[in-house]
Amino acid sequence: MNMQDLSLNEKLDLAMTTAETILLQMFLISPNMLIRRALLRNHNITAEMVNTLAFDSVENVSYIASNHRKCTEKRTFTASLSKCVACSVDERYMSCERCPED
Repeated sequence: MNMQDLSLNEKLDLAMTTAETILLQMFLISPNMLIRRALLRNHNITAEMVNTLAFDSVENVSYIASNHRKCTEKRTFTASLSKCVACSVDERYMSCERCPED
């Protein structure tokens, strides 16, 4: 499978459902924050992966990871989190430009 040939939605679906360790690891280092965030919805993700994402440079990813049930590395966030950071919308259907919360 060539990842470059997949659409973003196909990658998001795969990130949420794959059980293949190599794919989980590839998605873990994806430059796309939606893919890394979608990976946190995958039941096959390991605690080590969740802990890595808890310290992701993108707060939209790290906040969700730090609240994941498998996360053992706790961290604090500022009290003034934007609605986007805590958003629970499925990444496959997320459209920040048309967010009803804005």
